[in-house]
Amino acid sequence: MAEQNGEGRSVPMEILLLGAGRTGTQSISDMLLSLGYKGVYHMREVFINEDHPQRWVSALEAKFEGKGKPYGRAEFDEILVSDFPAVLFWKELIAAYPSAKVILSVRDEDAWYKSVESTIWHSWKADKAKGKQPQNPTEVMIDKLPVYMWDGDFPENGRKFFREHNENIRRAMADRKEDFLEYNVKDGWEPLCRFLGKDVPDQEVPHTDAWAAYKEKVKRGES
Repeated sequence: MAEQNGEGRSVPMEILLLGAGRTGTQSISDMLLSLGYKGVYHMREVFINEDHPQRWVSALEAKFEGKGKPYGRAEFDEILVSDFPAVLFWKELIAAYPSAKVILSVRDEDAWYKSVESTIWHSWKADKAKGKQPQNPTEVMIDKLPVYMWDGDFPENGRKFFREHNENIRRAMADRKEDFLEYNVKDGWEPLCRFLGKDVPDQEVPHTDAWAAYKEKVKRGES
């Protein structure tokens, strides 16, 4: 997440939420907003900022295809970050913002697998089955992500990606334990607030899911 001052310049990054998508990142983003953090950037922000999909396509192509300039602090300052595609740049983000606290959102592996299988993977497979070709930067970005994450085969490679990603973050933060929280949203407000030095708010943990409408369509046989 990032904050912007009144003149549009980035102020120092306070928190990097680096858990894989479908580990409660949207709920945690809403929790951070409730705790008073400004400028929280989640995958949903990608879709409401017209130029951001193309920026992420450029970042992904530079990292995974060797096209163009790799993203660093200056580039991340302009878009910033949680969930996909940002977490694919975990190493670059930790290096770019060395003073930021890092939250690794986690979830039971089987529950995570089922969630991704019924949303991100189901949607991508359906588009491929229809022969759909990406028509704009948003669709290009969405089309590329399963290839970079799972080599286009979630059933074969999804669990390996999940385990390796989490272990990479743990190792990267092993020498900065005071700045690192491994967090399951099911644990509620207290661990998060203790880590951030915030009072526990008198409200329920938000449970939001950007894929809820899609899953309902699938149930009705409309997707």
